[in-house]
Amino acid sequence: MAKDVKTRILQAAKALAESHDSVQGVTISLESVAQEAGLTKPGLMYHFPSKEALMVGLVEHAAEHWALMLCEHTGRPAEELSSFDRHRAYVAVATTAEVSRADYWIFSDALYHPKLAQAWSDHLNSWFDVDGLEPRNAALLTAARFCADGAWMSEATGVFPAADLALVREHALALIDAAEGKGAA
Repeated sequence: MAKDVKTRILQAAKALAESHDSVQGVTISLESVAQEAGLTKPGLMYHFPSKEALMVGLVEHAAEHWALMLCEHTGRPAEELSSFDRHRAYVAVATTAEVSRADYWIFSDALYHPKLAQAWSDHLNSWFDVDGLEPRNAALLTAARFCADGAWMSEATGVFPAADLALVREHALALIDAAEGKGAA
């Protein structure tokens, strides 16, 4: 039951972020989230005693969601996949997942708050690991990931979205194939 309430709170916080026209217009307060979730402020504070705790919870929830989407896409955890297959999964998910400005805000806010960045690292570092690869191959995988990052951020914000996202995905996947020796970069 407590997990359901926590999830409801986190969904309410994300809904508030999505309801704004710009990322800069996003203001999340304990009061506004409590109201959106149908709780009292003390009821919300039982689960998230401070705004920082709420924001850490929101980022943790988002990072877990991305890791879950990647696992669902592959059917296996990152540790059971090659670097190439992990990066293919990320490119596929990042260029097909439904994303919103709230997703972008949740991700980008971590840039300014190191405590928020930790959840992203905890859940996604294993998906982006390139240890042990030749530098050229690691660079090609990183370039493919950067393509996917840019694609989802562009789609989430609506700023310069791709005219043909499938073609962007195809080119990013070709970089991974080249890193693995299956094609030319």
